[in-house]
Amino acid sequence: MKIAAEPIRTTIFFGLLGGLTFVPLSLGLNHCVPWPKALALALGCYLAVYGILLVRWSAKSSLQIIIPLLLLGATVLPGQSIAAFLLLCPGVLSWMRSGICFPTPVVPKIGVEILLAMGGAGLVAVFRPSSPIAWGLGIWLFFLVQSLYFVVFEPATSRREDTIPTDSFEQARLRAEKILSAEFRRRGNSG
Repeated sequence: MKIAAEPIRTTIFFGLLGGLTFVPLSLGLNHCVPWPKALALALGCYLAVYGILLVRWSAKSSLQIIIPLLLLGATVLPGQSIAAFLLLCPGVLSWMRSGICFPTPVVPKIGVEILLAMGGAGLVAVFRPSSPIAWGLGIWLFFLVQSLYFVVFEPATSRREDTIPTDSFEQARLRAEKILSAEFRRRGNSG
């Protein structure tokens, strides 16, 4: 089984980077807006950047992820409650990943997306982050679980043959076998 190493590594690295930058980002945003909205804006920024990575891996247009992100942003504006936003984040991520960037038959992906969304969000919910540092760790854990998507479903755009340069003697042997098998077939058909 070949594994798409680039999306896996990048997702894990992105989660780690998101976790490390969450504290300064959320504290900086907290000076401008109240805490629940600062949290939502920070998480929305991470989701938007990850959406851009997904679009890049799938060679789709960046404009295709605007509608899911606008829907997510619309949940933050009405009130101070962040519960709807936090419930919608994994769904929007699944929509961008399986619906827009890597669309394939729906049935197997629904189960995996539900498992990953519940697994990632469940880890964060069980962990109950109450400080920016705990939220940073929660972000890293969430993206760590999300990287499993690329273990289960390898994107077609990331499939690369692991080729090792063929030795010149091996190339000569293969050409000789090809010539001999062509000659053998020619003689078998004429005789």
